Amino acid sequence: MTTSPPPPRRFRLIRIAQLLLILATLTLSVASFVDVPRFGDEAQSLRCGVAIGSGLICVSRAVLIRGERAPWALLGAGLISYGCGTIYHNVAVDRQDVNIQPSLADLAWLLFYPACYVAVILLLRRRLVRLHRSIWLDAVVGVLGVAALTSGIGVAMARANPEYSAWTMIVNVIYPVADLLLILLVVTVFGLLGWRPGRVWWLLGAGLMSFALADSLLLVLVIAGHTPSSGMLSSLWLFSVLMPALASWLRPRWQPPAKMSGWGVIAVPLVLATVALGLLVLGATIDLPAVTVALAAATVLSALARAAFTFIEVQQLAESKVLARTDDLTGLANRRGFIERLTRAEQHTTGPDTFALLLLDLDRFKEVNDSLGHQVGDTLLTQVGTRISHALRPGDLHARLGGDEFAVLLEHADVDAARRVADRVLTVLADPFDVGGVTLHVGASIGAAVYPDHAQDAHTLLQRADVAMYAAKSRRTGVESYRPGADVNSLIRLDMIESLRAALGTGQLEVYYQVKVDLSSGRADAVEALVRWRHPTRGLLGPEEFVPLAEQAGIMRMLTIEVLHTALDQARRWHAAGLDIAVAVNLSASDLFDRDFPDQVSGMLAGFSLSPTALELEITETTLMLDRVRSATVLRELRALGIGIAVDDYGTGYSSLARLLELPVNVLKLDKSFIQRVEDDSRAEAIVRSTVGLAHALGLRIVVEGVETAAAVRMLRDVGCDLAQGYFLGEPGPSEQITEQLRQQTLPAGTIDLESAAREAAGFAMPREVSDRDAACDPVADRGARRTGERAPTREGAVRNAVVAPSSTPAGRPWR
Repeated sequence: MTTSPPPPRRFRLIRIAQLLLILATLTLSVASFVDVPRFGDEAQSLRCGVAIGSGLICVSRAVLIRGERAPWALLGAGLISYGCGTIYHNVAVDRQDVNIQPSLADLAWLLFYPACYVAVILLLRRRLVRLHRSIWLDAVVGVLGVAALTSGIGVAMARANPEYSAWTMIVNVIYPVADLLLILLVVTVFGLLGWRPGRVWWLLGAGLMSFALADSLLLVLVIAGHTPSSGMLSSLWLFSVLMPALASWLRPRWQPPAKMSGWGVIAVPLVLATVALGLLVLGATIDLPAVTVALAAATVLSALARAAFTFIEVQQLAESKVLARTDDLTGLANRRGFIERLTRAEQHTTGPDTFALLLLDLDRFKEVNDSLGHQVGDTLLTQVGTRISHALRPGDLHARLGGDEFAVLLEHADVDAARRVADRVLTVLADPFDVGGVTLHVGASIGAAVYPDHAQDAHTLLQRADVAMYAAKSRRTGVESYRPGADVNSLIRLDMIESLRAALGTGQLEVYYQVKVDLSSGRADAVEALVRWRHPTRGLLGPEEFVPLAEQAGIMRMLTIEVLHTALDQARRWHAAGLDIAVAVNLSASDLFDRDFPDQVSGMLAGFSLSPTALELEITETTLMLDRVRSATVLRELRALGIGIAVDDYGTGYSSLARLLELPVNVLKLDKSFIQRVEDDSRAEAIVRSTVGLAHALGLRIVVEGVETAAAVRMLRDVGCDLAQGYFLGEPGPSEQITEQLRQQTLPAGTIDLESAAREAAGFAMPREVSDRDAACDPVADRGARRTGERAPTREGAVRNAVVAPSSTPAGRPWR
């Protein structure tokens, strides 16, 4: 709660008034124990003045400060009423008469109690999160219990004092019952708020408990016929009325909201139900009025109903506890439940025993979710969770931590066991998913960490499994175990993502180009745009070092647009220079699923005054298969504009030519893995021949990438391949270098004989391996050689940039 202090002058006046009250209380307390001559009447007046002054201070708190006005106003009014009742009693009733006949003073005194109850409840309500429905049953138990207790005490007092009237008995019975309720209310407050409720509640609680204690002692002494002692009772009473005045102006510190839980909730109904049960037992031995027995029985029955309701609440609480640890989408454990189980596993694992943690993240799930909607994404997550569960061992805990991230706890498992389970999970996820009639392929990356080998606590183990998972994602290996020192790589990855985000639009991203040679004419009539990142500290980086990070960070869309803009601007320059060159740009799934992408591309072509035929868009086979329906819609719009559509890395995914017929593609790019094995594997040559023939039969042009030798070029010409791309024909380079190469290759076909060039290359120099620096600039070499550990492709001297003559292969001579 937030309060604003009053103006400084008024605040000082309040402090002065509180100080005067404290001095008066101390003086009167001392005077009550010491006989001070001619101070009796003045002491009685000052005691009443303390109560009224305390009430006025509480009322001023309600008037001058916003917030909680009603409770402090009620409490102040109750104190003023009590003080006025005391004044009336001193003036109108003989102080020496022990007669307990009721008077107007009793009315003023009794008004204090309901005002105090309501004030405490209102102050408590501000601290509670919410009130349970069972509070009404507590109120019923309280009312019936108080009524039963009142009637029982009233009968006992009437029998002991038959000379008093019924009205006198009722009024005097109310006091102990009201004091009991006041004590129970204070106990309930501390039961709900705990033993650190704040300074306000400590002062207020101490005051109310002292008041109830003093009032109860006074009534007992009066009933017993003794003259009340002025010392102890006066001091308790003065202390009790002073505390609210001090508590009302304390600046309350922030306290967390309290919940209706713990023993404090049942304190009042429990005490009153016990009293009612005692009355019923007592009624079996002595003659109690029927109304007392009936009220006691009703109290017990209400308490039983409250217990039944409590049982239902406890059952619901148990269910809520389970739900709080369960993922509502998949029915698996959620992050909270998994962390608790992981912590218990850490505590119970001793000696040589170990347990493993698998952390799994789906690949390209965001693209599916964004393209097909959250409902399809949720259905896919449910199916993924079911499949993962089928791959686990009995007793393994499977959880969804959030989004597309899953976790598996493998107790009594080491690194090898974790690897076996992870491989089974990847196997079951490899099959396509049927979601609402849409066939989807979703891969996953899994990181494994073992306790205590990789971490000494559960939190660190989860963190290191996450590091291993991102290592598997970046290396595209599927499964990785944590390796010491990998945390540094994780920090580097995060730094790279933020640096890449900042690099967009600043000129750090450069576009290299690699020519595609028409094998029938020997001319380079197209180029492929390949992005590079000129990192401020790490130098020139190839796409394999930052494109996966862009996909993970969700900035692939912006990256594609920047590359497309740069490539089209260069195409405009080439066309202005008389070079009729088409440029190919790679797309990602996020581009393919954007319905506004065709309009955006059309606008860019118009802005650069280029024909749609000057642009070709390449999409990987795997990306096309993510959502054929959505892909086909966007690709048809692009194809209708006249833009070429090529399927990149064909032969590495799950598609077939029959499925590709459903998509408006006009070019196939055969993956380099086939052409690089033809010299050693006759089956690879057969695959190339059949693919070229089938593509032509379907009206598709075919491009083969990864061409690194003259023999490969001759074979491709023999089988009728349309275009070739690779280091032998031209390595990637900046636009200036490629422009010069394009100008050289615009000479008439046949000016360079391939066989002569090959012999010249053989005598010129021995082939050498591609350096790491060159491989970083080659979209084909580093994707194959550096990932698989094979030898990098060789450059054949001057031949690598030679023009392929259309009739350079002698008739009847085998291409090998």
